[in-house]
Amino acid sequence: MSKMTPLIQPHLLSHGTIECEDMKATRAFLEEFLGLDVHRPLPEAQYMWKGGPWTVVCVRVDGGSKEQTRDNHFEVGVGSAADVDAAHAKALAQQIHYGIRHVDQIVEESTGPSFLLLDLNNVWWKISTIDQSYFDALFERGDVAA
Repeated sequence: MSKMTPLIQPHLLSHGTIECEDMKATRAFLEEFLGLDVHRPLPEAQYMWKGGPWTVVCVRVDGGSKEQTRDNHFEVGVGSAADVDAAHAKALAQQIHYGIRHVDQIVEESTGPSFLLLDLNNVWWKISTIDQSYFDALFERGDVAA
């Protein structure tokens, strides 16, 4: 953790945003496929959440959403390597139904197996076995020496 005193003293990292064109189809993908909780308090925005103090707001745009790069993705952690395999099979089987544009092959990373998929809004999602303990350890270790 940083030892400096920040200029701003936030109490919460609230949310980030993604673009989506079809709110109904996006909600189906987020809830039915990814298993996220979704709430739509406004006609032009819906919030996705899976516990914790941080959420992502899906903001409606007309004329198509801009494609993210693969490195600019969201990661969803599942319980096991078998769950990654099952999610991959479901992504391929349900690709047309949920408007999934692309499904990568499963790769083995230092944190375990994972794969990327590109959703109907040009947002990349990584499905992996990552969990909170990874981030706890990462922040405990601190920065690498420059």
